[in-house]
Amino acid sequence: MSKTGGLTNGYKAHPQLHAVSTGRQSPDTLVQIACEIHPYLTFFHLREKELPPRELWRLIERLVTKGFPLDKLVVNDRADAAWCAGAAGVQLPGSGLPPAVVKQRFPGLRVGVSVHSSQEARQAAAGGADYVLAGHIYPTGSKPGLEPRGIGLLREAAENCEVPVIAIGGIMPRHAEELLNAGAGGIAVLSGILNADHPAEEAERYRKCLLLASGMCEADLRL
Repeated sequence: MSKTGGLTNGYKAHPQLHAVSTGRQSPDTLVQIACEIHPYLTFFHLREKELPPRELWRLIERLVTKGFPLDKLVVNDRADAAWCAGAAGVQLPGSGLPPAVVKQRFPGLRVGVSVHSSQEARQAAAGGADYVLAGHIYPTGSKPGLEPRGIGLLREAAENCEVPVIAIGGIMPRHAEELLNAGAGGIAVLSGILNADHPAEEAERYRKCLLLASGMCEADLRL
């Protein structure tokens, strides 16, 4: 199993918590939530596929103006916007640009790739990705009618991939232990946090469940 895997290989992992925007909230609501939840996150993914580039840039500017830390911001697909903003990284779709090309043109950006099989995970890692988002693991309303790929995908990806594998799709706080034991380097959550009645409280709950599942205390976790 990769050293970036879970608890079964003796490596003391620092489990990551990613939150991902849903693309369905107003800019005002999204900025407010992002600023409330970031203390509990490793990274926040700005995944607003329908926004034209200029509006995406204005949204990033609003986040910065409200004090959102750029070292926790990941922009979906738009490496140019992430680079110009000084964001932490970019999340590439599986059909996106090769991660090595992005890193060459935008040095310093952390590059993640979304994958749906262990082969895709291995290829993304070999191609220069810093981590992969693997899913969807559990049934989720964001992918109605699609069969979840399950823990098997996560376990195979972690065993064959030398970068952190972040689980995504239908994840609830109670899943933390199962996911880490299967090799996840962390989890990514969309509606479970962004659509919660109290997003900051829910983000804190996910974080605490990750800490408990990893056998770490608050002081051990480096966000």
